[in-house]
Amino acid sequence: MSDRPRRARKQKATVASSNVHYVGYVEDAESVEAIMKKFEELERIQKEFSNMGVKNHIMQVKSRPLTEEQLQEVFKRTSAFTVKTVTMDSRAADEMDALELWQVENKDGNTDEIYEEEDYIHVDDDFWDVEFGEMPRPKRIRKGQTSSEKVIRRSVDRETILARYKIMQVQVQDRNGNYLLVKKRVSTMDPSLPTYVKIPGRPIPQSWAHNIMTHSLYTVDRILSTDLRQFGTSYSAVYMDPPLLLPGELHVPGKIHIDDLAKLNVPNVVSAGFLFVWLEKEWLQRIVNIASSWGFKYVENFCWIKKDINNQIHKSHYKYFNKSKLSLLIFRKEGNVELRHQRNADCVFDFVKPLLPDEVTEPKPSFVYSVIETLLPNAVYHSDTNAEGRGLLELWAKKGHRRKGWTTVVEQ
Repeated sequence: MSDRPRRARKQKATVASSNVHYVGYVEDAESVEAIMKKFEELERIQKEFSNMGVKNHIMQVKSRPLTEEQLQEVFKRTSAFTVKTVTMDSRAADEMDALELWQVENKDGNTDEIYEEEDYIHVDDDFWDVEFGEMPRPKRIRKGQTSSEKVIRRSVDRETILARYKIMQVQVQDRNGNYLLVKKRVSTMDPSLPTYVKIPGRPIPQSWAHNIMTHSLYTVDRILSTDLRQFGTSYSAVYMDPPLLLPGELHVPGKIHIDDLAKLNVPNVVSAGFLFVWLEKEWLQRIVNIASSWGFKYVENFCWIKKDINNQIHKSHYKYFNKSKLSLLIFRKEGNVELRHQRNADCVFDFVKPLLPDEVTEPKPSFVYSVIETLLPNAVYHSDTNAEGRGLLELWAKKGHRRKGWTTVVEQ
């Protein structure tokens, strides 16, 4: 049998007590100062009654007692309570707040609704079993209804109820590079359903207007023969993945020699900033000389440690050691550039991805974009500080690749 508390019975109507019986009553919580104030008020009332022909003391009845109307006036001016609050159960009064006390005083001391609320708070396990559909819920009959007018409650399955309280944890990264776990309520709405948006009439308020950032994507026949100034002249970083031929490698359509890389007019688009270049270790010395001719100095490198699909380190044949990594050399051209200290590692473990039919260089880890954007916060697109998104330039990007805030140049 369920231990679920039953609804409290309604209190029987009681005869309301008169205020006359509580003249001079003092509550336990009243202070001495409050009691003295009552005596002062009594003296003023005594004078008023004396002027009206009442000669006797208020609290002493000698020849003629005070009328009920006069006692009502005494109670009204000397008492800070009501008869309803005094006659109420002290335990019930302690559990009520100011609003509930006010409701009781205005409902002739009836506490039925207050007690009925407990029925929805104190529940046992059987209650939840019934709610979640594990036990048949008994049918209830409203007052005044016959058995043929029973209200049939619509059944709700367990999954529907649990879906209301599903949440998921999402890992997000703030501007400082810190990762946080955020709890997000899972939406049970069908995404295929249409969504209706009410658009205000003309003129549309400015709060509805949003800046639309267009992706700057350019396709050229040959990047080496392209004047980079047509894309902008105030970039903070140039990121490139040139398709370089290795020493002794035969000519391959789409690839270039390391010496041809010097034809780019990179100094004309970067007055002060950084240069990021992917290349094999055979060309380390040569790329340092080319970058030096552009006015850049070597400052750092980022390493991609390659992994195979079996989660083992990738190995490519070479005359000294097997090649298992690829370097991203970082050069800097001195000037006023704001840098943000980052706690990212100088290497990343990522899998080797297969080449597509029209690609001549292997896809690089996308994590590099986050490293560059963290290092150069003012170069990233922002609606106020960098509305045009002309801070980051990428050369030899993959076809179809776009990234917000970047100017992407693709070679056909």
